[in-house]
Amino acid sequence: MGRHKMIRGICRLCGEETDLSFEHVPPRTTFNKNTRYTSIDFEEYIKIKNPLKETPKGKKKQGGIGYNSFCKSCNSFLGSNYVPAYKRWVQGGFEILKNAEFYSHKYVIKEIEPLKILKHIISMFLAINGEWYLESYPELADFVSKPESKSLPDNYKIFSYITRAEKLRYMGHVMHGNLALGTSINCSEIAFPPYGYVLTIDFGDKIQYLNDITKFKEFDLTQKTDLKINMFQLPTYIPFPLDYRTQKQVEKDIEKNVKISERMERELESKNKNKTSS
Repeated sequence: MGRHKMIRGICRLCGEETDLSFEHVPPRTTFNKNTRYTSIDFEEYIKIKNPLKETPKGKKKQGGIGYNSFCKSCNSFLGSNYVPAYKRWVQGGFEILKNAEFYSHKYVIKEIEPLKILKHIISMFLAINGEWYLESYPELADFVSKPESKSLPDNYKIFSYITRAEKLRYMGHVMHGNLALGTSINCSEIAFPPYGYVLTIDFGDKIQYLNDITKFKEFDLTQKTDLKINMFQLPTYIPFPLDYRTQKQVEKDIEKNVKISERMERELESKNKNKTSS
């Protein structure tokens, strides 16, 4: 674990109150060993007008992105049971990753172990969310902690996409609303090259451009397969869930919002002057 200290808390997998070791998300062996990044609170993004040009305040860190979420025993369990399979999955993703946006990749990853991959992806969502997540959604931890289990309730879905992750995305549990469509999605999202993942709860529909990989639970634990993949490569310029706008789209929307904000400020200032003069 190197310089990462253990802290006291509730293990997100077994539920025991104990010392929690540092869990890399994704694993160290999947190019997250020396990752340098800036930890920024969500509120800091809200304060700035243009997140593409302005840098929000945050703490600079290195040594890989991770969380003190699992006890030493559960950390070792994940490393020995699922990480090797997940590493193979990631290597396949990097082989086809391109400098492209909204590009549809059709490829085959040979001899992968889908059930192990799905379990590790879900373990990463357990890692990035708080202690309450285990209590509220115990089925997720139960599915991960039992290697042979295929019992992931249908109200949980995992979606994926290919990404260069222009902005790394570690979004804990949120309710994402679409005002235009009048819909909302109970979700959490992780984006770290070459993949992005979205975990949804009680959402029965499809999500445009995302690939539903929940069917990975139908495979046996030791079953290896050559899997045909058809997955979109999506950009993540803004650290908000389910936001896959291109850089040009983001810049255009920011410019539009800035103009609206400035107009509203002028109108408010004018009203205040009129009140003062009267």
